[in-house]
Amino acid sequence: MLVHEVFAQILEGEVKNIIVCENYPTADHLTKMIFGDTAFAVNVLQYPVAIGYKYHNGFFLTINEETGEEIVVDPLPTQEQEVAQLKADNEELILALAEMIGGAL
Repeated sequence: MLVHEVFAQILEGEVKNIIVCENYPTADHLTKMIFGDTAFAVNVLQYPVAIGYKYHNGFFLTINEETGEEIVVDPLPTQEQEVAQLKADNEELILALAEMIGGAL
């Protein structure tokens, strides 16, 4: 259970601020109070974004400094996804080790 969430305050397709808030309705209300009725909040707990990033069609974008191209910011895995991946990796390692030592599981 999360006690606080992290939200980006979006105006005209750009992250204007990052705030910590206890729920979406409050974060969205605060965003509209500060930036106007066209602004909105987006939960970014799993997105490594910062002020100045772009937001378009549900995706966060940043600029590749070398090429100048926009790059979609991928979400970080949830704890559940990380645990599932670690379990799968562990199972593969156990099978590989058993095969190496000539045993069978």
